[in-house]
Amino acid sequence: MTDPNAIRWEQSTDGVVTLTLDDPGQRANTMNDAFRASLAAAVERLTAEKDTITGVIVTSAKDSFLAGGDLRQLIRVTDSDAPRFSAQIEQVKGCLRTLETLGKPVVAALNGSALGGGLELALACHHRIALDTPNARFGLPEVTFGLLPGGGGVARTTRLLGVVDALTKVLLEGNRYPPAEAVRLGLVDELAATREELLDKARAWITAHPHSVQRWDAADYAIPGGAPGSPGLAATLPALPATLRKKLRGAPLPAPHHILAPPSRAPSWIWTAR
Repeated sequence: MTDPNAIRWEQSTDGVVTLTLDDPGQRANTMNDAFRASLAAAVERLTAEKDTITGVIVTSAKDSFLAGGDLRQLIRVTDSDAPRFSAQIEQVKGCLRTLETLGKPVVAALNGSALGGGLELALACHHRIALDTPNARFGLPEVTFGLLPGGGGVARTTRLLGVVDALTKVLLEGNRYPPAEAVRLGLVDELAATREELLDKARAWITAHPHSVQRWDAADYAIPGGAPGSPGLAATLPALPATLRKKLRGAPLPAPHHILAPPSRAPSWIWTAR
């Protein structure tokens, strides 16, 4: 049985809370039942005690940060399970939105790979620092399995990188980036050479940014490169499906298609799961 206490809470004397992902029942952290329950409990506590908190660091005790969905649970989902599964996705999305609107600086200290839901958790943080290790990768590879990013990955990557870069470099092909490339793209903000430096940089960023909000929640925010309806993008976006079909060479990958589909053509659960 998976231990329900998959996230450890530690608060230092300066008010910084460190949430350490550490599922004792698995070698790698995944978004399983234990993680969802632990995330909900941690976010509820952060909200209740935020007046005593100066900032939050989210990190992991494993070699990787968070590997995304638990495939053993995902393959058991059937049509009859869809309402329950959708409710679980909505719960995670709600927790991530609460985390990013907490009113306190939240930093992801990525000690290893953050893929799928792992990257989505990191994107819900205000700042991302990655350990510069050769095996680490960052991206949303679930699209290559026919799965959509369910924890807000579509919305956050487009708001972070711009519509075209998010689609072509992250969402449609499931690319995985090593640390330095993730920084160049903008998925990660900075690197650290050691675990100690990783946490030191996270604490330093919290101290320097005590009133952090997500960049897309700021009053002066604009999507990089323009919104989908802007004249420049309106001419570019229609060409993306044809370009994608050419790259996929007919491979039956439904997720990229549904990411590109307008709401009127996609099943409603796909859009609510983004």
